[in-house]
Amino acid sequence: MIDEKLIDEAVDIIRNSERIVFFTGAGHSTESGIEDFRSPGGIWDRYDPSIYASYQFFLRDPSKFWSLHKELEKIMQNVEPNPGHYAIAELEKMGKVSAIITQNIDMLHQRAGSGSYKNIPIYELHGSYGKLECVKCHTISNIEDVDYHSVDYPVCNCGGYIKPRVVLFGEALPTGVLEGAMRMAANCDCFILVGSSLQVSPANFMPSIAKENGAKTIFINKEPTAMNHLADLFLETMSAPVLSKIIEKLR
Repeated sequence: MIDEKLIDEAVDIIRNSERIVFFTGAGHSTESGIEDFRSPGGIWDRYDPSIYASYQFFLRDPSKFWSLHKELEKIMQNVEPNPGHYAIAELEKMGKVSAIITQNIDMLHQRAGSGSYKNIPIYELHGSYGKLECVKCHTISNIEDVDYHSVDYPVCNCGGYIKPRVVLFGEALPTGVLEGAMRMAANCDCFILVGSSLQVSPANFMPSIAKENGAKTIFINKEPTAMNHLADLFLETMSAPVLSKIIEKLR
């Protein structure tokens, strides 16, 4: 169980901050029932990412990616935001949050209300599953408007392959998203990492950018991260319960 004094320290930092940036990773969504792809027995143990999640392989044979996608869709069907997502949205209501940067593609932040209270930006570094895009003509479609269940993979009217607007291995990040996220990290007064081991580049640059520009840094993760030396405060715990407790103490 996390030391109550550490929670109180986090509350004090948050109470005295006005431009908080949250950085969320896979660990934040595992508490909603979405498995961590990299964990033993996870998705990458069953689907080789160099084949099923490679952009170059997708351009040669999209069927591999779409078979993975159909399994992910089954996982996502009954997933809901967890109390940690709602706690972040509550802090937005309080006017404390200036941005959310996320490595997750599940759109659970939006479903919890983030981005709708104070219109803060949500930087989805690896894209999201809400939209589909043709890799040739770049036409964007809603996922529910494209039939991909009765075929091996969907094809656009122009002949190009269609894929969700997620970043595959070997694919560039969405234009402007990384730059915007870095800018917000540089201008925050408190940077809160939630559920990330900080092993993936360039996303793992964010804490050092915030720290170098004078922000207080709080890390909430169930195990030590690759960059714990950057944390002013490290809470080694699951994120949802501790974020809920922080909100209770702030009210």
